[in-house]
Amino acid sequence: MAVRILIAGDCNGIGGFRDLNDRVAQVVAKSGAFDLLLCVGNFFGGGADGAEQDLKLWLDSGGKATVPTYFVGVYSDACASSLALLANYPDCGLSYLGTQGVKKLKGLTVAYYDDFQGSEEEVIAMLERSNRLEGEVDLLLTCRWPEGVVPPNQADQALASVRGTQGPRRLACAFRPRYHVSGSAGRFWARVPYANPDLGAGSHVTRFIGLGCVGNKAKQKYLHALGLKPAAAMDREAFLATPPNTTAFPYAQAPRAAAKRGRGDEEDGQSWRWGEQGGAKRGRAPQREPSMFDKAAIVVNSEKSAFVRNLPYRASEQDAVKFFEPCGGKVVDIRRPRDQNGNYKGYAQVQFATVQEMRRACEEMNEKELMGRPIYVSPAESRSEKQKKESHPIADCWFCLSNPNADVHLVVSIGSECYCALDKGPITEDHVLVVPIDHVPCSMALKDSELAEVSKYFRALTRCFAAKGLDLVMFERYLMLKGREGGNHCHFNAVGIPREATDRLRSGQASKVLDKRIEAGFGEPEFRSKMRDVVGDGEYILLVMPDGESLVHPIMRGERMPYNFLRDEIASSLCKPERGDWRECKLAGRAQEEESVARFKAAFGEYDIM
Repeated sequence: MAVRILIAGDCNGIGGFRDLNDRVAQVVAKSGAFDLLLCVGNFFGGGADGAEQDLKLWLDSGGKATVPTYFVGVYSDACASSLALLANYPDCGLSYLGTQGVKKLKGLTVAYYDDFQGSEEEVIAMLERSNRLEGEVDLLLTCRWPEGVVPPNQADQALASVRGTQGPRRLACAFRPRYHVSGSAGRFWARVPYANPDLGAGSHVTRFIGLGCVGNKAKQKYLHALGLKPAAAMDREAFLATPPNTTAFPYAQAPRAAAKRGRGDEEDGQSWRWGEQGGAKRGRAPQREPSMFDKAAIVVNSEKSAFVRNLPYRASEQDAVKFFEPCGGKVVDIRRPRDQNGNYKGYAQVQFATVQEMRRACEEMNEKELMGRPIYVSPAESRSEKQKKESHPIADCWFCLSNPNADVHLVVSIGSECYCALDKGPITEDHVLVVPIDHVPCSMALKDSELAEVSKYFRALTRCFAAKGLDLVMFERYLMLKGREGGNHCHFNAVGIPREATDRLRSGQASKVLDKRIEAGFGEPEFRSKMRDVVGDGEYILLVMPDGESLVHPIMRGERMPYNFLRDEIASSLCKPERGDWRECKLAGRAQEEESVARFKAAFGEYDIM
């Protein structure tokens, strides 16, 4: 459930807070109760003579915050007496957060730094705290704006003249908050979201909000409302959702100390792209020398990779490439983890241009010496084979039927190894999901029998939709989502759309973005091998058109791809772009969902494969 919060800028004394409190009371009367009021910037003013007396008069007269209020921003040591006074009125609803720290407020993780009182030592303490922090940060509060948050080409001269500082900038890089709120610039500005770098667990966005001073004559907005579901309670898809107007990371030249966490090193040496979201401790990424390979252009493919053990720690990528030269294979990538000190570990995955070259390297180079050490070379375990072995129900997965919270009332058909269910937020009334019963991450990891049953469902749905004069388009989005237990649960979206919408979809943006074509029909024996040649072990989006054409786009390392891209494209082809957001399409409660399921079952009954 979302936490309802208000955020406010500089109060500049208890008089300003009284005005703010009155305004908050009006907002509450109109919009209902709020859980928190967070104030950033100069709260007490400059500690002028009489300020403490004004505060005491207000408190003695029964002054109390309308909404529990937490503030950061004590401008000078002269305000110390005001802080001491507040301690004598524990029920007044006003709380100073402190110089720096992280607190849980109503389930939200709030990091704060009072850069009026703080120092370089305090910033360093916060950076160290960010490395130990578990989970994600919902809000970062700083008094001043971060340096670089305003784009250099900003046309608004008043905004362009705002000069931020290094402390908030470094903390924004380290904590990567969902919202960063600052005051003290005398103006309101809500920056479009920016994407944080993907450091191993996916890229999410940050929104910066600067607030004006309470009661300012320029009428700059000083009070802003937010409804935030704590990141800890969000599913990974929602947390990583990228709005269409997302911009690039504004702190590209951020200080090294701001590094938040590096990519995890998995001890089995088989995969180390994604780190955990939740309970893992945050560690600083070690400094790394540039790779000789263009990592952003490589499709990782474990079936073309050899697992190489007993590598000398001092061996470089160039040494490894030279070692494999006698077998004639072309090395296209080396994936070798490092320890916490930045030193290479003694194993790596070496990817070759073809499966045949990899096998020849295993046969000819196993136990040959490099720098006086025997090197052991064997085929790397295929990611798809590993995923098949590990497939099992996951307790908190909403697609696993064993989950007691699964929406089983949406199921319209259950086969031997797959089931068909109405989508929770259908684009059209003929929008269903085909889902393997076992928890496998993507179509590449399906067993042959599972893929065959998925194909049967698609053929049945195609006939059902055709009877209504509709085409079937299918899409799959594979994001690893390792921050959630078990990662992604494979599911296929099957949507019935009018044929004129199919034409618009084919000529739209989707056909430009999905720039690879699979030379085999979905479900055919060669489909997965040809698909793997394109996507390897990586993430992808797949669209299957009514004529069987399969279009795919591999999502490369570092590439940002909106999770809703294909859904948005289908909604646009229907001339209903608002239906790209599934939350706008949710049915009105369980009764309407059950009614829709019954209606679909009646239409699908004669085509059902069971």
